[in-house]
Amino acid sequence: MAPYMLKAYQRMDDLVGKARKLAGEDAVFMVLSDHGFSSFRRGLNTNTWLVRNGFMKLKGQTDDPATLEKLFDQGDLFTNVDWANTKAYAMGLGNIYINLVGRERHGAVMPGPEYDQVLQEIKLGLETLVDPQTGRHPVTQVWFRDDIYPGEIDTDLIPDIRVGNNLDYRVSWQTTLGGVPPDIVEDNTRIWSGDHCSNEPNLVKGVFFLNRKINTATPEMLDVMPTVLKLLGLEPGEDLDGKPLL
Repeated sequence: MAPYMLKAYQRMDDLVGKARKLAGEDAVFMVLSDHGFSSFRRGLNTNTWLVRNGFMKLKGQTDDPATLEKLFDQGDLFTNVDWANTKAYAMGLGNIYINLVGRERHGAVMPGPEYDQVLQEIKLGLETLVDPQTGRHPVTQVWFRDDIYPGEIDTDLIPDIRVGNNLDYRVSWQTTLGGVPPDIVEDNTRIWSGDHCSNEPNLVKGVFFLNRKINTATPEMLDVMPTVLKLLGLEPGEDLDGKPLL
């Protein structure tokens, strides 16, 4: 497999070179990816960790795994969760939602101090979690929604917590669908053996090519849009987090 991957990268490099030549020296030529890639050897079952640490309560567990068919065809997920005694649940690619009173149908966590305490306890627990098989930390960093989206947030769809996984780890297949498998961390035995989903972004950096000198040694994805606006003769808004690179 490795020789074929090398050939694929060489072919892509060749295409970039041809495109730059066709664009000409006067054109601003930019190539970038919004993320890199990592090996995916171990999966973190976040809901299992929530159950083991008292944040999620079950009222009867089965061996029937969660599937996309249950999600889209039947709407049949989380059927065995005791919502009245559940503080948090995980679903999607690294997302954790607090079972908040006033927002969730069967909310159990009050806004304010109790909400903040649950956030901090989950963050501390996940960031100190050790995989007993490897001795490594599956989670490198945990963010709260206010860390990622500062200012007023006008939607409740954004998760309360975002989990950043270490290299060689990813959120498990079952966690993405709300499943609760037996083990907190398990081997990824599928052919899909590489991914970026749920990895801590600084560990899977993308590529960035620009045929102009930029004003920073650490460009970020947030800088791309204001850079393009400036190149088009438009003034980037003051409320943007990113800055023009030129």
